[in-house]
Amino acid sequence: MATTAAPPAMPAPEPQASISALGRVTGVLFSPKPTFQDIARKPDWIVPMVVLLLTGLVLNFALASHTNWTEVSRQQIEKSKFASSQIDRLDDAKKAEAYDRAAKQNKIGRYVRGVIGWPLLLLFATAIYFGAYRLVGGARVTFGLSFALVAFAHLPMALKELLGALVTMLKDPSAIDPENYLASNPAALLGPDTPTWQMVPLASLDVFAIWTLLLVAVAFAAADPKKLPFGKSVGIAVSVSVGLMLFFTMIAWIFS
Repeated sequence: MATTAAPPAMPAPEPQASISALGRVTGVLFSPKPTFQDIARKPDWIVPMVVLLLTGLVLNFALASHTNWTEVSRQQIEKSKFASSQIDRLDDAKKAEAYDRAAKQNKIGRYVRGVIGWPLLLLFATAIYFGAYRLVGGARVTFGLSFALVAFAHLPMALKELLGALVTMLKDPSAIDPENYLASNPAALLGPDTPTWQMVPLASLDVFAIWTLLLVAVAFAAADPKKLPFGKSVGIAVSVSVGLMLFFTMIAWIFS
């Protein structure tokens, strides 16, 4: 009795080639969806962390060495009712000493911020987004994957820091605002005597911050598209951003 030959087996599909480290850095900025899909398949946070650490060091060292910290410290003290009431009691010599002491502390703080700023910020941001996307969106992501996604999504801030370092070195030291070193948000239009709590909402409308926010939404949608369609992912990211803005505005108002 004749037997029917079995059909030839179909060749297994070749695994998709992973994007290189450099390709991921540029891909996040210019082709985010397929890049984040690749990152979700093989998470890695070392490359974006190194990039952000380097740009953070460049910016903060430029600010530390080129800013008129005495003038910045004076403006910061004047914005705080408590601090200004304390320093108003001093004579001119004591006031000058207080401003110089604050200037040295601010300058040292910039060096410290350049070293530990990004690791702490990324850990904080990842914890917030991880919780939001897991609890609200039901995303099936781990903390490690979330950290990689958030780190890559913040790469537009590296571009901002490089531009900010260049602008800082070209500006007059007395015209540098270390908290808004690049005029990429509406808060740059306000005067230096504007209360901090009024500047926080406008500073959150930063071009690079909005770019980062959209990349966070793309990243988590790419990591779990069934649970997180893009519209839902954007809604969660925006809700987190607005919540943080309101929180820091309240803190600034309390201490103003």
